[in-house]
Amino acid sequence: MAAPVIHALLDLLAEMRSMVERIDDDSYTAPAPGRSSGGIGGHVRHCLDHVGALVTAIRTGLCAYDRRARGTLVERCRVAALQRIDDLAGDLAQADVALVDAPVAVESQIDTTGTTIVTMSTFGRELVFVSSHTVHHNALIAHLLASRGISLDARFGLAPATPSHPEPWTCAQ
Repeated sequence: MAAPVIHALLDLLAEMRSMVERIDDDSYTAPAPGRSSGGIGGHVRHCLDHVGALVTAIRTGLCAYDRRARGTLVERCRVAALQRIDDLAGDLAQADVALVDAPVAVESQIDTTGTTIVTMSTFGRELVFVSSHTVHHNALIAHLLASRGISLDARFGLAPATPSHPEPWTCAQ
C-alpha cells in the first residue's frame, strides 16, 4: 500500500488527467494570453517533468528537476500527455511505502550559467514538494482555462489547506 503522500500526488495526477480529457486541443496548445508560450500544455509538461524526475530518483537516488526538455510532444499533444500521466501514475502506485523515508540527492541549477549543487532530502519531502508544485501549476492552468471560458471543479488548483469557503477578510483583521 502506498503512503498517503504518494496517494496525494496520485490524486493530483488524476485531477490533471481529468482536466486534459475535458478540454479541446486548441485550449491545450494555445499560448498564455500575451505570450508566445506558457499555455496549458506547457504547464502540464512542466509538472509531469517534475513527477518524472521524482520517479527516476526511485531508481537512481538522484532527483534532477532542472534536467528537462521543453517543447516536447507532451506539451503539444493531449494524447501524449494522457499517456505520460498514466505511465507516471503507474510507477508511483508501485512505489514502496518505505521509500517515503529514503534519502534522495536533489540536484538544483542555481544560476543561468548552469552551475548546479546537490543537496540531500528524502523521497517523502520531495513528494510533498512535487505535490505543492503541481497544485501551484494547476492554479495557473485554472486561470488560463477561465480566460477561455472553461470552468473546472471549484477545488482544481487549490492547495489542500485552502478552505473551500474562506471567510472574507477586512482591513481591520
